Amino acid sequence: MPQVTQSARSAERPDNDVVILGSGLAGTALAAVLARGGASVLLIDADSHPRFALGESTTPYTSMLMRLMSERYDVPELKHLTTFESVQGKVATTSGIKKNFGFLYHREGERQRMEECHQSLLPRAGHFESHYFRQDIDAWMLNVAVKYGARIRQRTRIVDVEFDAQGCSLTDERGATHRARYIVDTSGVGSPLASKLGLRDDAPVMRHHSRSLFTHMMNVTAYDDLLPRTAHGHPTKWSQGTLHHVFEGGWVWVVPFNNHARTTNPLVSVGLNLDPRIHPKVGCTPEEEFRSFISRFPDIRSQFTDAVAIRPWVRTSGRQQYSSSKTVGDRWCLASDAAGFVDPLFSRHLSDSFEVVNALAWPLLEALKEDDFSAERFTYVEQLQLGLLRNNDDLAADAYTSFADFRLWDSWLRVRSLGQLLATFEIGSAYGRFRNSHDVADLARLEGLAPDGGTPDYPAVRELLAHVSEQVRSVKECRRPSDTAADNILTALRKADFVPPAFGLTDPSNRWFDTGPRKTADTKRWARNSAPPEIGRLVVEGLPLLSNKRL
Repeated sequence: MPQVTQSARSAERPDNDVVILGSGLAGTALAAVLARGGASVLLIDADSHPRFALGESTTPYTSMLMRLMSERYDVPELKHLTTFESVQGKVATTSGIKKNFGFLYHREGERQRMEECHQSLLPRAGHFESHYFRQDIDAWMLNVAVKYGARIRQRTRIVDVEFDAQGCSLTDERGATHRARYIVDTSGVGSPLASKLGLRDDAPVMRHHSRSLFTHMMNVTAYDDLLPRTAHGHPTKWSQGTLHHVFEGGWVWVVPFNNHARTTNPLVSVGLNLDPRIHPKVGCTPEEEFRSFISRFPDIRSQFTDAVAIRPWVRTSGRQQYSSSKTVGDRWCLASDAAGFVDPLFSRHLSDSFEVVNALAWPLLEALKEDDFSAERFTYVEQLQLGLLRNNDDLAADAYTSFADFRLWDSWLRVRSLGQLLATFEIGSAYGRFRNSHDVADLARLEGLAPDGGTPDYPAVRELLAHVSEQVRSVKECRRPSDTAADNILTALRKADFVPPAFGLTDPSNRWFDTGPRKTADTKRWARNSAPPEIGRLVVEGLPLLSNKRL
């Protein structure tokens, strides 16, 4: 563990229970939860609101987790973030609607082949997810934290941190000192705490390699307007979901905020993510690189013909992955993006951040009561954060490998969709039990699964996921042809008796993973009559909450 400096202020009792560095969504949500629980919270940020932030796309798992936290910690405002309707009515009219995850596969120099696409649709009977316009969402959540008693210091850069027997001292660039009993750093890659304690790994302990460039744009053509609606035959508009253009070595995200009738925001979030081993950085501006790169793909280029960036492009200086040797210690925690980062693929950023906030808040409130801030009390928080990074690394590395061949990507995505579906049933089941009992013991199973992305601890499920990852890795390592791996994955998926048949995941001709009323009813019948007992119980418990979350 890094050595910390003993402060000359060791005789002074801190006037803050917790100092949180970073006022993004993770930091402000944690501040609200802790302040609601009676803690004295000071939130410090080097910047100010409103401001640009990534992590814009929600998922059913993310939203269910926020609802659970809302009831666990008695912060009802968190529920306002969990449906498109409540975001529009309670928070701001600048966010977009999300009805699907959309994936379009592209080959360099060719038009996009109509049959090479997928949509994972959100439950029609329940609600729609959101594309958060983060500058408004984050500023709103900051005000929620203030409502519960958190105090805010914006435009305050921390330049030094010292620890002593009673707490810690944070010195800002003006020379002012802020005392606290505990520090949580959520400030991201530039974490003052990680720098002070030397916590960053010299090389990220990850398989995945990627770099990124991104901005917000106007005049991005809705992809649906480029082709007749019947061209793909997709159930919902590409523009009303999180659209992924995937190709060998990378992907482009298109996250619109202007995709519904009630929007007051003309912008679209756009990002290009590349494996630098396949697509090395070039010597030009980020915008020039973006334009040059998408010119290789005719249908991606067409979507951005008239698009104009309305803020400066951001380009990572190199590999965007980073990690930390430790994330908790005596009186401190690196949380969310301060601990590490992998890739924005599959919208994992928000759910992982809220997983950590949920796991950290309750032991921290207990530690404040007992005046015991030893690292051992927060062992699970570290296990969670390291587990999430490992899980995301595996997902991103395997996904990028599969991008090189459509059949491999198609088979891998089906298994990935199954894993996410089962994880959503898990959190739905846990939330349902907790709503009835308000006993945190009912969350123990979910917390045990969280480091693995919520994947059920059912041996056959874990074996399938491990088998599929091994198949993809063998392609990366040139031990197996990609078409053979794709066949092996699809064969294993078809043999699995825990795959709900109504979703069509085992049928290569089916490209729409729908959860409409008929398929939901069919899945309930399968769960009661044909599924393995453990999976059947999970689906019966979790599916109603997933389908009826609006209620």
